[in-house]
Amino acid sequence: MSITKQLITRKGSFDAGHRVMNEKMKCFNIHGHTYLYELTFAFNSSKSIGYPVDFKEIKRVGCEWIERYLDHGFIANPKDKDVIDVVNKLGNKLWIMSLNGEGQYCNPTVENIAKELFLAIYYISGGWHKGLNLTEIKVWETPNCCTTCTDNSYTQTEALHFYRAHETELQKYVKEMGVMDYDDRN
Repeated sequence: MSITKQLITRKGSFDAGHRVMNEKMKCFNIHGHTYLYELTFAFNSSKSIGYPVDFKEIKRVGCEWIERYLDHGFIANPKDKDVIDVVNKLGNKLWIMSLNGEGQYCNPTVENIAKELFLAIYYISGGWHKGLNLTEIKVWETPNCCTTCTDNSYTQTEALHFYRAHETELQKYVKEMGVMDYDDRN
C-alpha cells in the first residue's frame, strides 16, 4: 500500500507599498495593497501526534519572516532610485527585488513578489521537519487578482540571484528561529 501525500495550508496577510515602473496605467503611482497569501506544504506522513508540523510552527517561522521583512514596508524595483532614497531617508522598511540580479531592473509585481516569497519560504522550511515540502504559494494583490507560484514558476538564474542577495540573512533567520517541537511527550 502506497503512502498518500497530503497538503497543509497556512493563510496570512501583509500590507506593503509598491509601484510598477514604466507601466502606462495607474500602477505606476506609488500605492499599497493588503496582500493575502497561502503557504501550502506537502507531506507523506505525520508524526505520532497526528500532523507533520503544527500550524503554529508555520506561523511562527514562515509567516513571521513575511511579517518581518515585508509587512508595512515598501517593495521596490532596484532601478527606482528616487523612491528607494526617500524610503531610506525616512528610515522605513524596504525590500528591494533581486530576481534579476543585484541592482537589475525587476518590478515588484505580484508575480515577482510571489517568486521571492516562494524562494525565501522554501529555504526557511528546509530547516523544518523532514518530509515537509513547500509546494506552492498563492498571493492575492486584490480580492479579485492572485498568482500561484510553485517550484516551476521561477528560473534557476532567478533563484541564484535571489539566494546570492539574501542567503546570509536567511541563514541567520533560520538559526535564530530554530525548530520547536509541539509534542509534550518528548
